[in-house]
Amino acid sequence: KNRFCSSSMNQLGGEFVNGRPLPTDTRERIVELAESGVRPCEISRQLQVSHGCVSKILKRYRLFGTTHPGLIGGSKPKVATPDVVRRIREYKGNNPQIFAWQIRESLQKEGICPSDKLPSVSSINRIVRSNRRIVFNNDGTIT
Repeated sequence: KNRFCSSSMNQLGGEFVNGRPLPTDTRERIVELAESGVRPCEISRQLQVSHGCVSKILKRYRLFGTTHPGLIGGSKPKVATPDVVRRIREYKGNNPQIFAWQIRESLQKEGICPSDKLPSVSSINRIVRSNRRIVFNNDGTIT
């Protein structure tokens, strides 16, 4: 047994490590049994895995065709590409009064970003803020 991970016993007598995916062979066995007509509640009893876990694995298999677990952690893909940042700065430069949500709508309407790749309003505001440059004029005013 791995001394860095403490495993626990579930209500069915099965061993698990909290927060870690079920072993691949168990995941594959769940799908095999389901495809041979065994009901999820029976699979749960046979393999000593919770009914919720069996259902989740079968749903994932139906949706994505895989028994592999999802990724844990990691960062989101960056949606504010250099082109998108440039366009955000153009919108704000052309209309300093424009709101971030309006910029977001324009990015989508003009086909610059598909709806699933739109930067958030807070990301747009961060880009706009980072674009501000403080310039001191000869007369002491700030531009």
